[in-house]
Amino acid sequence: MDELKTKKTHEWMKALDDDMKQRFAINWKMPHTLFNVACGIKGSSDTLQDIDWFKIYKSRDLGRWSHGGKVNCI
Repeated sequence: MDELKTKKTHEWMKALDDDMKQRFAINWKMPHTLFNVACGIKGSSDTLQDIDWFKIYKSRDLGRWSHGGKVNCI
């Protein structure tokens, strides 16, 4: 797994607008669903390979909504 790529992807996820964050938050069921949502947004799974999706999943961290509240990942 590429640690830098994992970190950059996680930061990208946290920087998305509320609508896109909501897609991740609703689908926070297992690491593979995070990959699927990311593919739907970015459109290519090639750039999403070698990322530690389990590490991102375990963090339960998707940043904050635009109003400042913490995004709760179920």
